[in-house]
Amino acid sequence: MTRKRVVDFLLALLGGVIALMGCFYVKDWYVWIVVAAGIILAVIFLILMVRDGTLGPEPPVHPADEQNFISTENLTEIVLLNEEDQPLTYWTLYGKTGLAIGRDSGENQVNINLSSSAYASTVEVEHAVLNYAAGCWYIEDLSSKNGVSVQKKDKRKYKLAPGQPCRLASGDILYIGLVRLMVR
Repeated sequence: MTRKRVVDFLLALLGGVIALMGCFYVKDWYVWIVVAAGIILAVIFLILMVRDGTLGPEPPVHPADEQNFISTENLTEIVLLNEEDQPLTYWTLYGKTGLAIGRDSGENQVNINLSSSAYASTVEVEHAVLNYAAGCWYIEDLSSKNGVSVQKKDKRKYKLAPGQPCRLASGDILYIGLVRLMVR
């Protein structure tokens, strides 16, 4: 139950208690106003609580529909870029459903190893993950210290919240710490 629903429930309960207490102490006509206000308060917050459960916000990741479908069939590789935007290393996406991004260590192996990059110190051992789902590639930050950002074609840079996937398109630049990867 969300915090808002708990607050709505507690306020509805408070309104019910006010109405119930008012019923026991009805001696004058103005006490009926308190009873009516308590009943109205309880009903309003019960309605808000029920409505909040059915009309809540949409989940952050939606399956691709026909209107806003971005085809990722042509996404074939991840490219490590240097400071002059020249490619240094390639990793293929063909036949894969998931790729771990980070630095190889003795017991921990990743699919996209950034330990030889110039800014390897800003990359954690398990920094991010690429997943293929519903015909699209997504990137997700694994609660890394230096974070993951995505620069879209509109040149805006979006910092990802840990655990929130972001759909990728051809030409996107991924910032893994300070290391830049291009999706092609």
